[in-house]
Amino acid sequence: MVIHLIPTKNENKNSYFFFFLFFCLVIALFLGALTATKASSGHTAHRGSYHLATPTPFADSVKKKTDSFNVSDDPLLVLVNKKNKLPKNYSITLKKLKNGKQVAKIMYRDLRNMWFNCEASHPGYSITVVSGYRTSAKQQTLLRYEIIKNESVGMNDNLAKKDALRSVAPAYYSEHETGLCVDIAASDYLQLNRKQENTPENQWIRRHCAKYGFILRYPKKKEKITGYMYEPWHFRYVGKKAAQAITNQHLSLEEYLGICKTK
Repeated sequence: MVIHLIPTKNENKNSYFFFFLFFCLVIALFLGALTATKASSGHTAHRGSYHLATPTPFADSVKKKTDSFNVSDDPLLVLVNKKNKLPKNYSITLKKLKNGKQVAKIMYRDLRNMWFNCEASHPGYSITVVSGYRTSAKQQTLLRYEIIKNESVGMNDNLAKKDALRSVAPAYYSEHETGLCVDIAASDYLQLNRKQENTPENQWIRRHCAKYGFILRYPKKKEKITGYMYEPWHFRYVGKKAAQAITNQHLSLEEYLGICKTK
């Protein structure tokens, strides 16, 4: 009896076929596992980067709450008065007028338009920017001059200083140091006193200034809030939106910013 150890042709073909199927199955399982690993790693990385890039709801709510109380975000609304000093980091780009006075560049176009439209609407009108930006040194000199003037008419030192501070701020506490305000007078009456309100030019500006982003900074009956007597010549640039709101509601800048409580 002879035992055939060498496979027949049919048996050989079947062996190769089953071996090929087994090899394909192993490759398929390997590729499937590799793909799943990559997908899992990629998904994890994506979730990690998304989490880091998106602020938490708590952090976002804190930021919004903080911003709502930070009025200094708008540089046009910087508050400088007897209780609020000019910020140390404050800076402004200036623009020189034809008469040599300087103002904040950001308000120059609206100031020019108000100036031109005032004079164009009435050929006889003529206005002059008497004062604009001042350095701290200049502001201190003006205050000292006002004190000396008061002393020359018989006031003692304390009274002379107290009276001077009603109309002239000390250095670092004057709006003029912001470059955002101007003292405007009728060209045929350059005195900065209450009679300025009787000039037709001043009356026109007080009626129309909000349209150009300006407010009458120290209005009547607001002396206790602003800290200054009524000045019909002193106009402050706050931007058109704020100017309209302040004027329409008969507010001072302090009231608009919520610094002072209104009745």
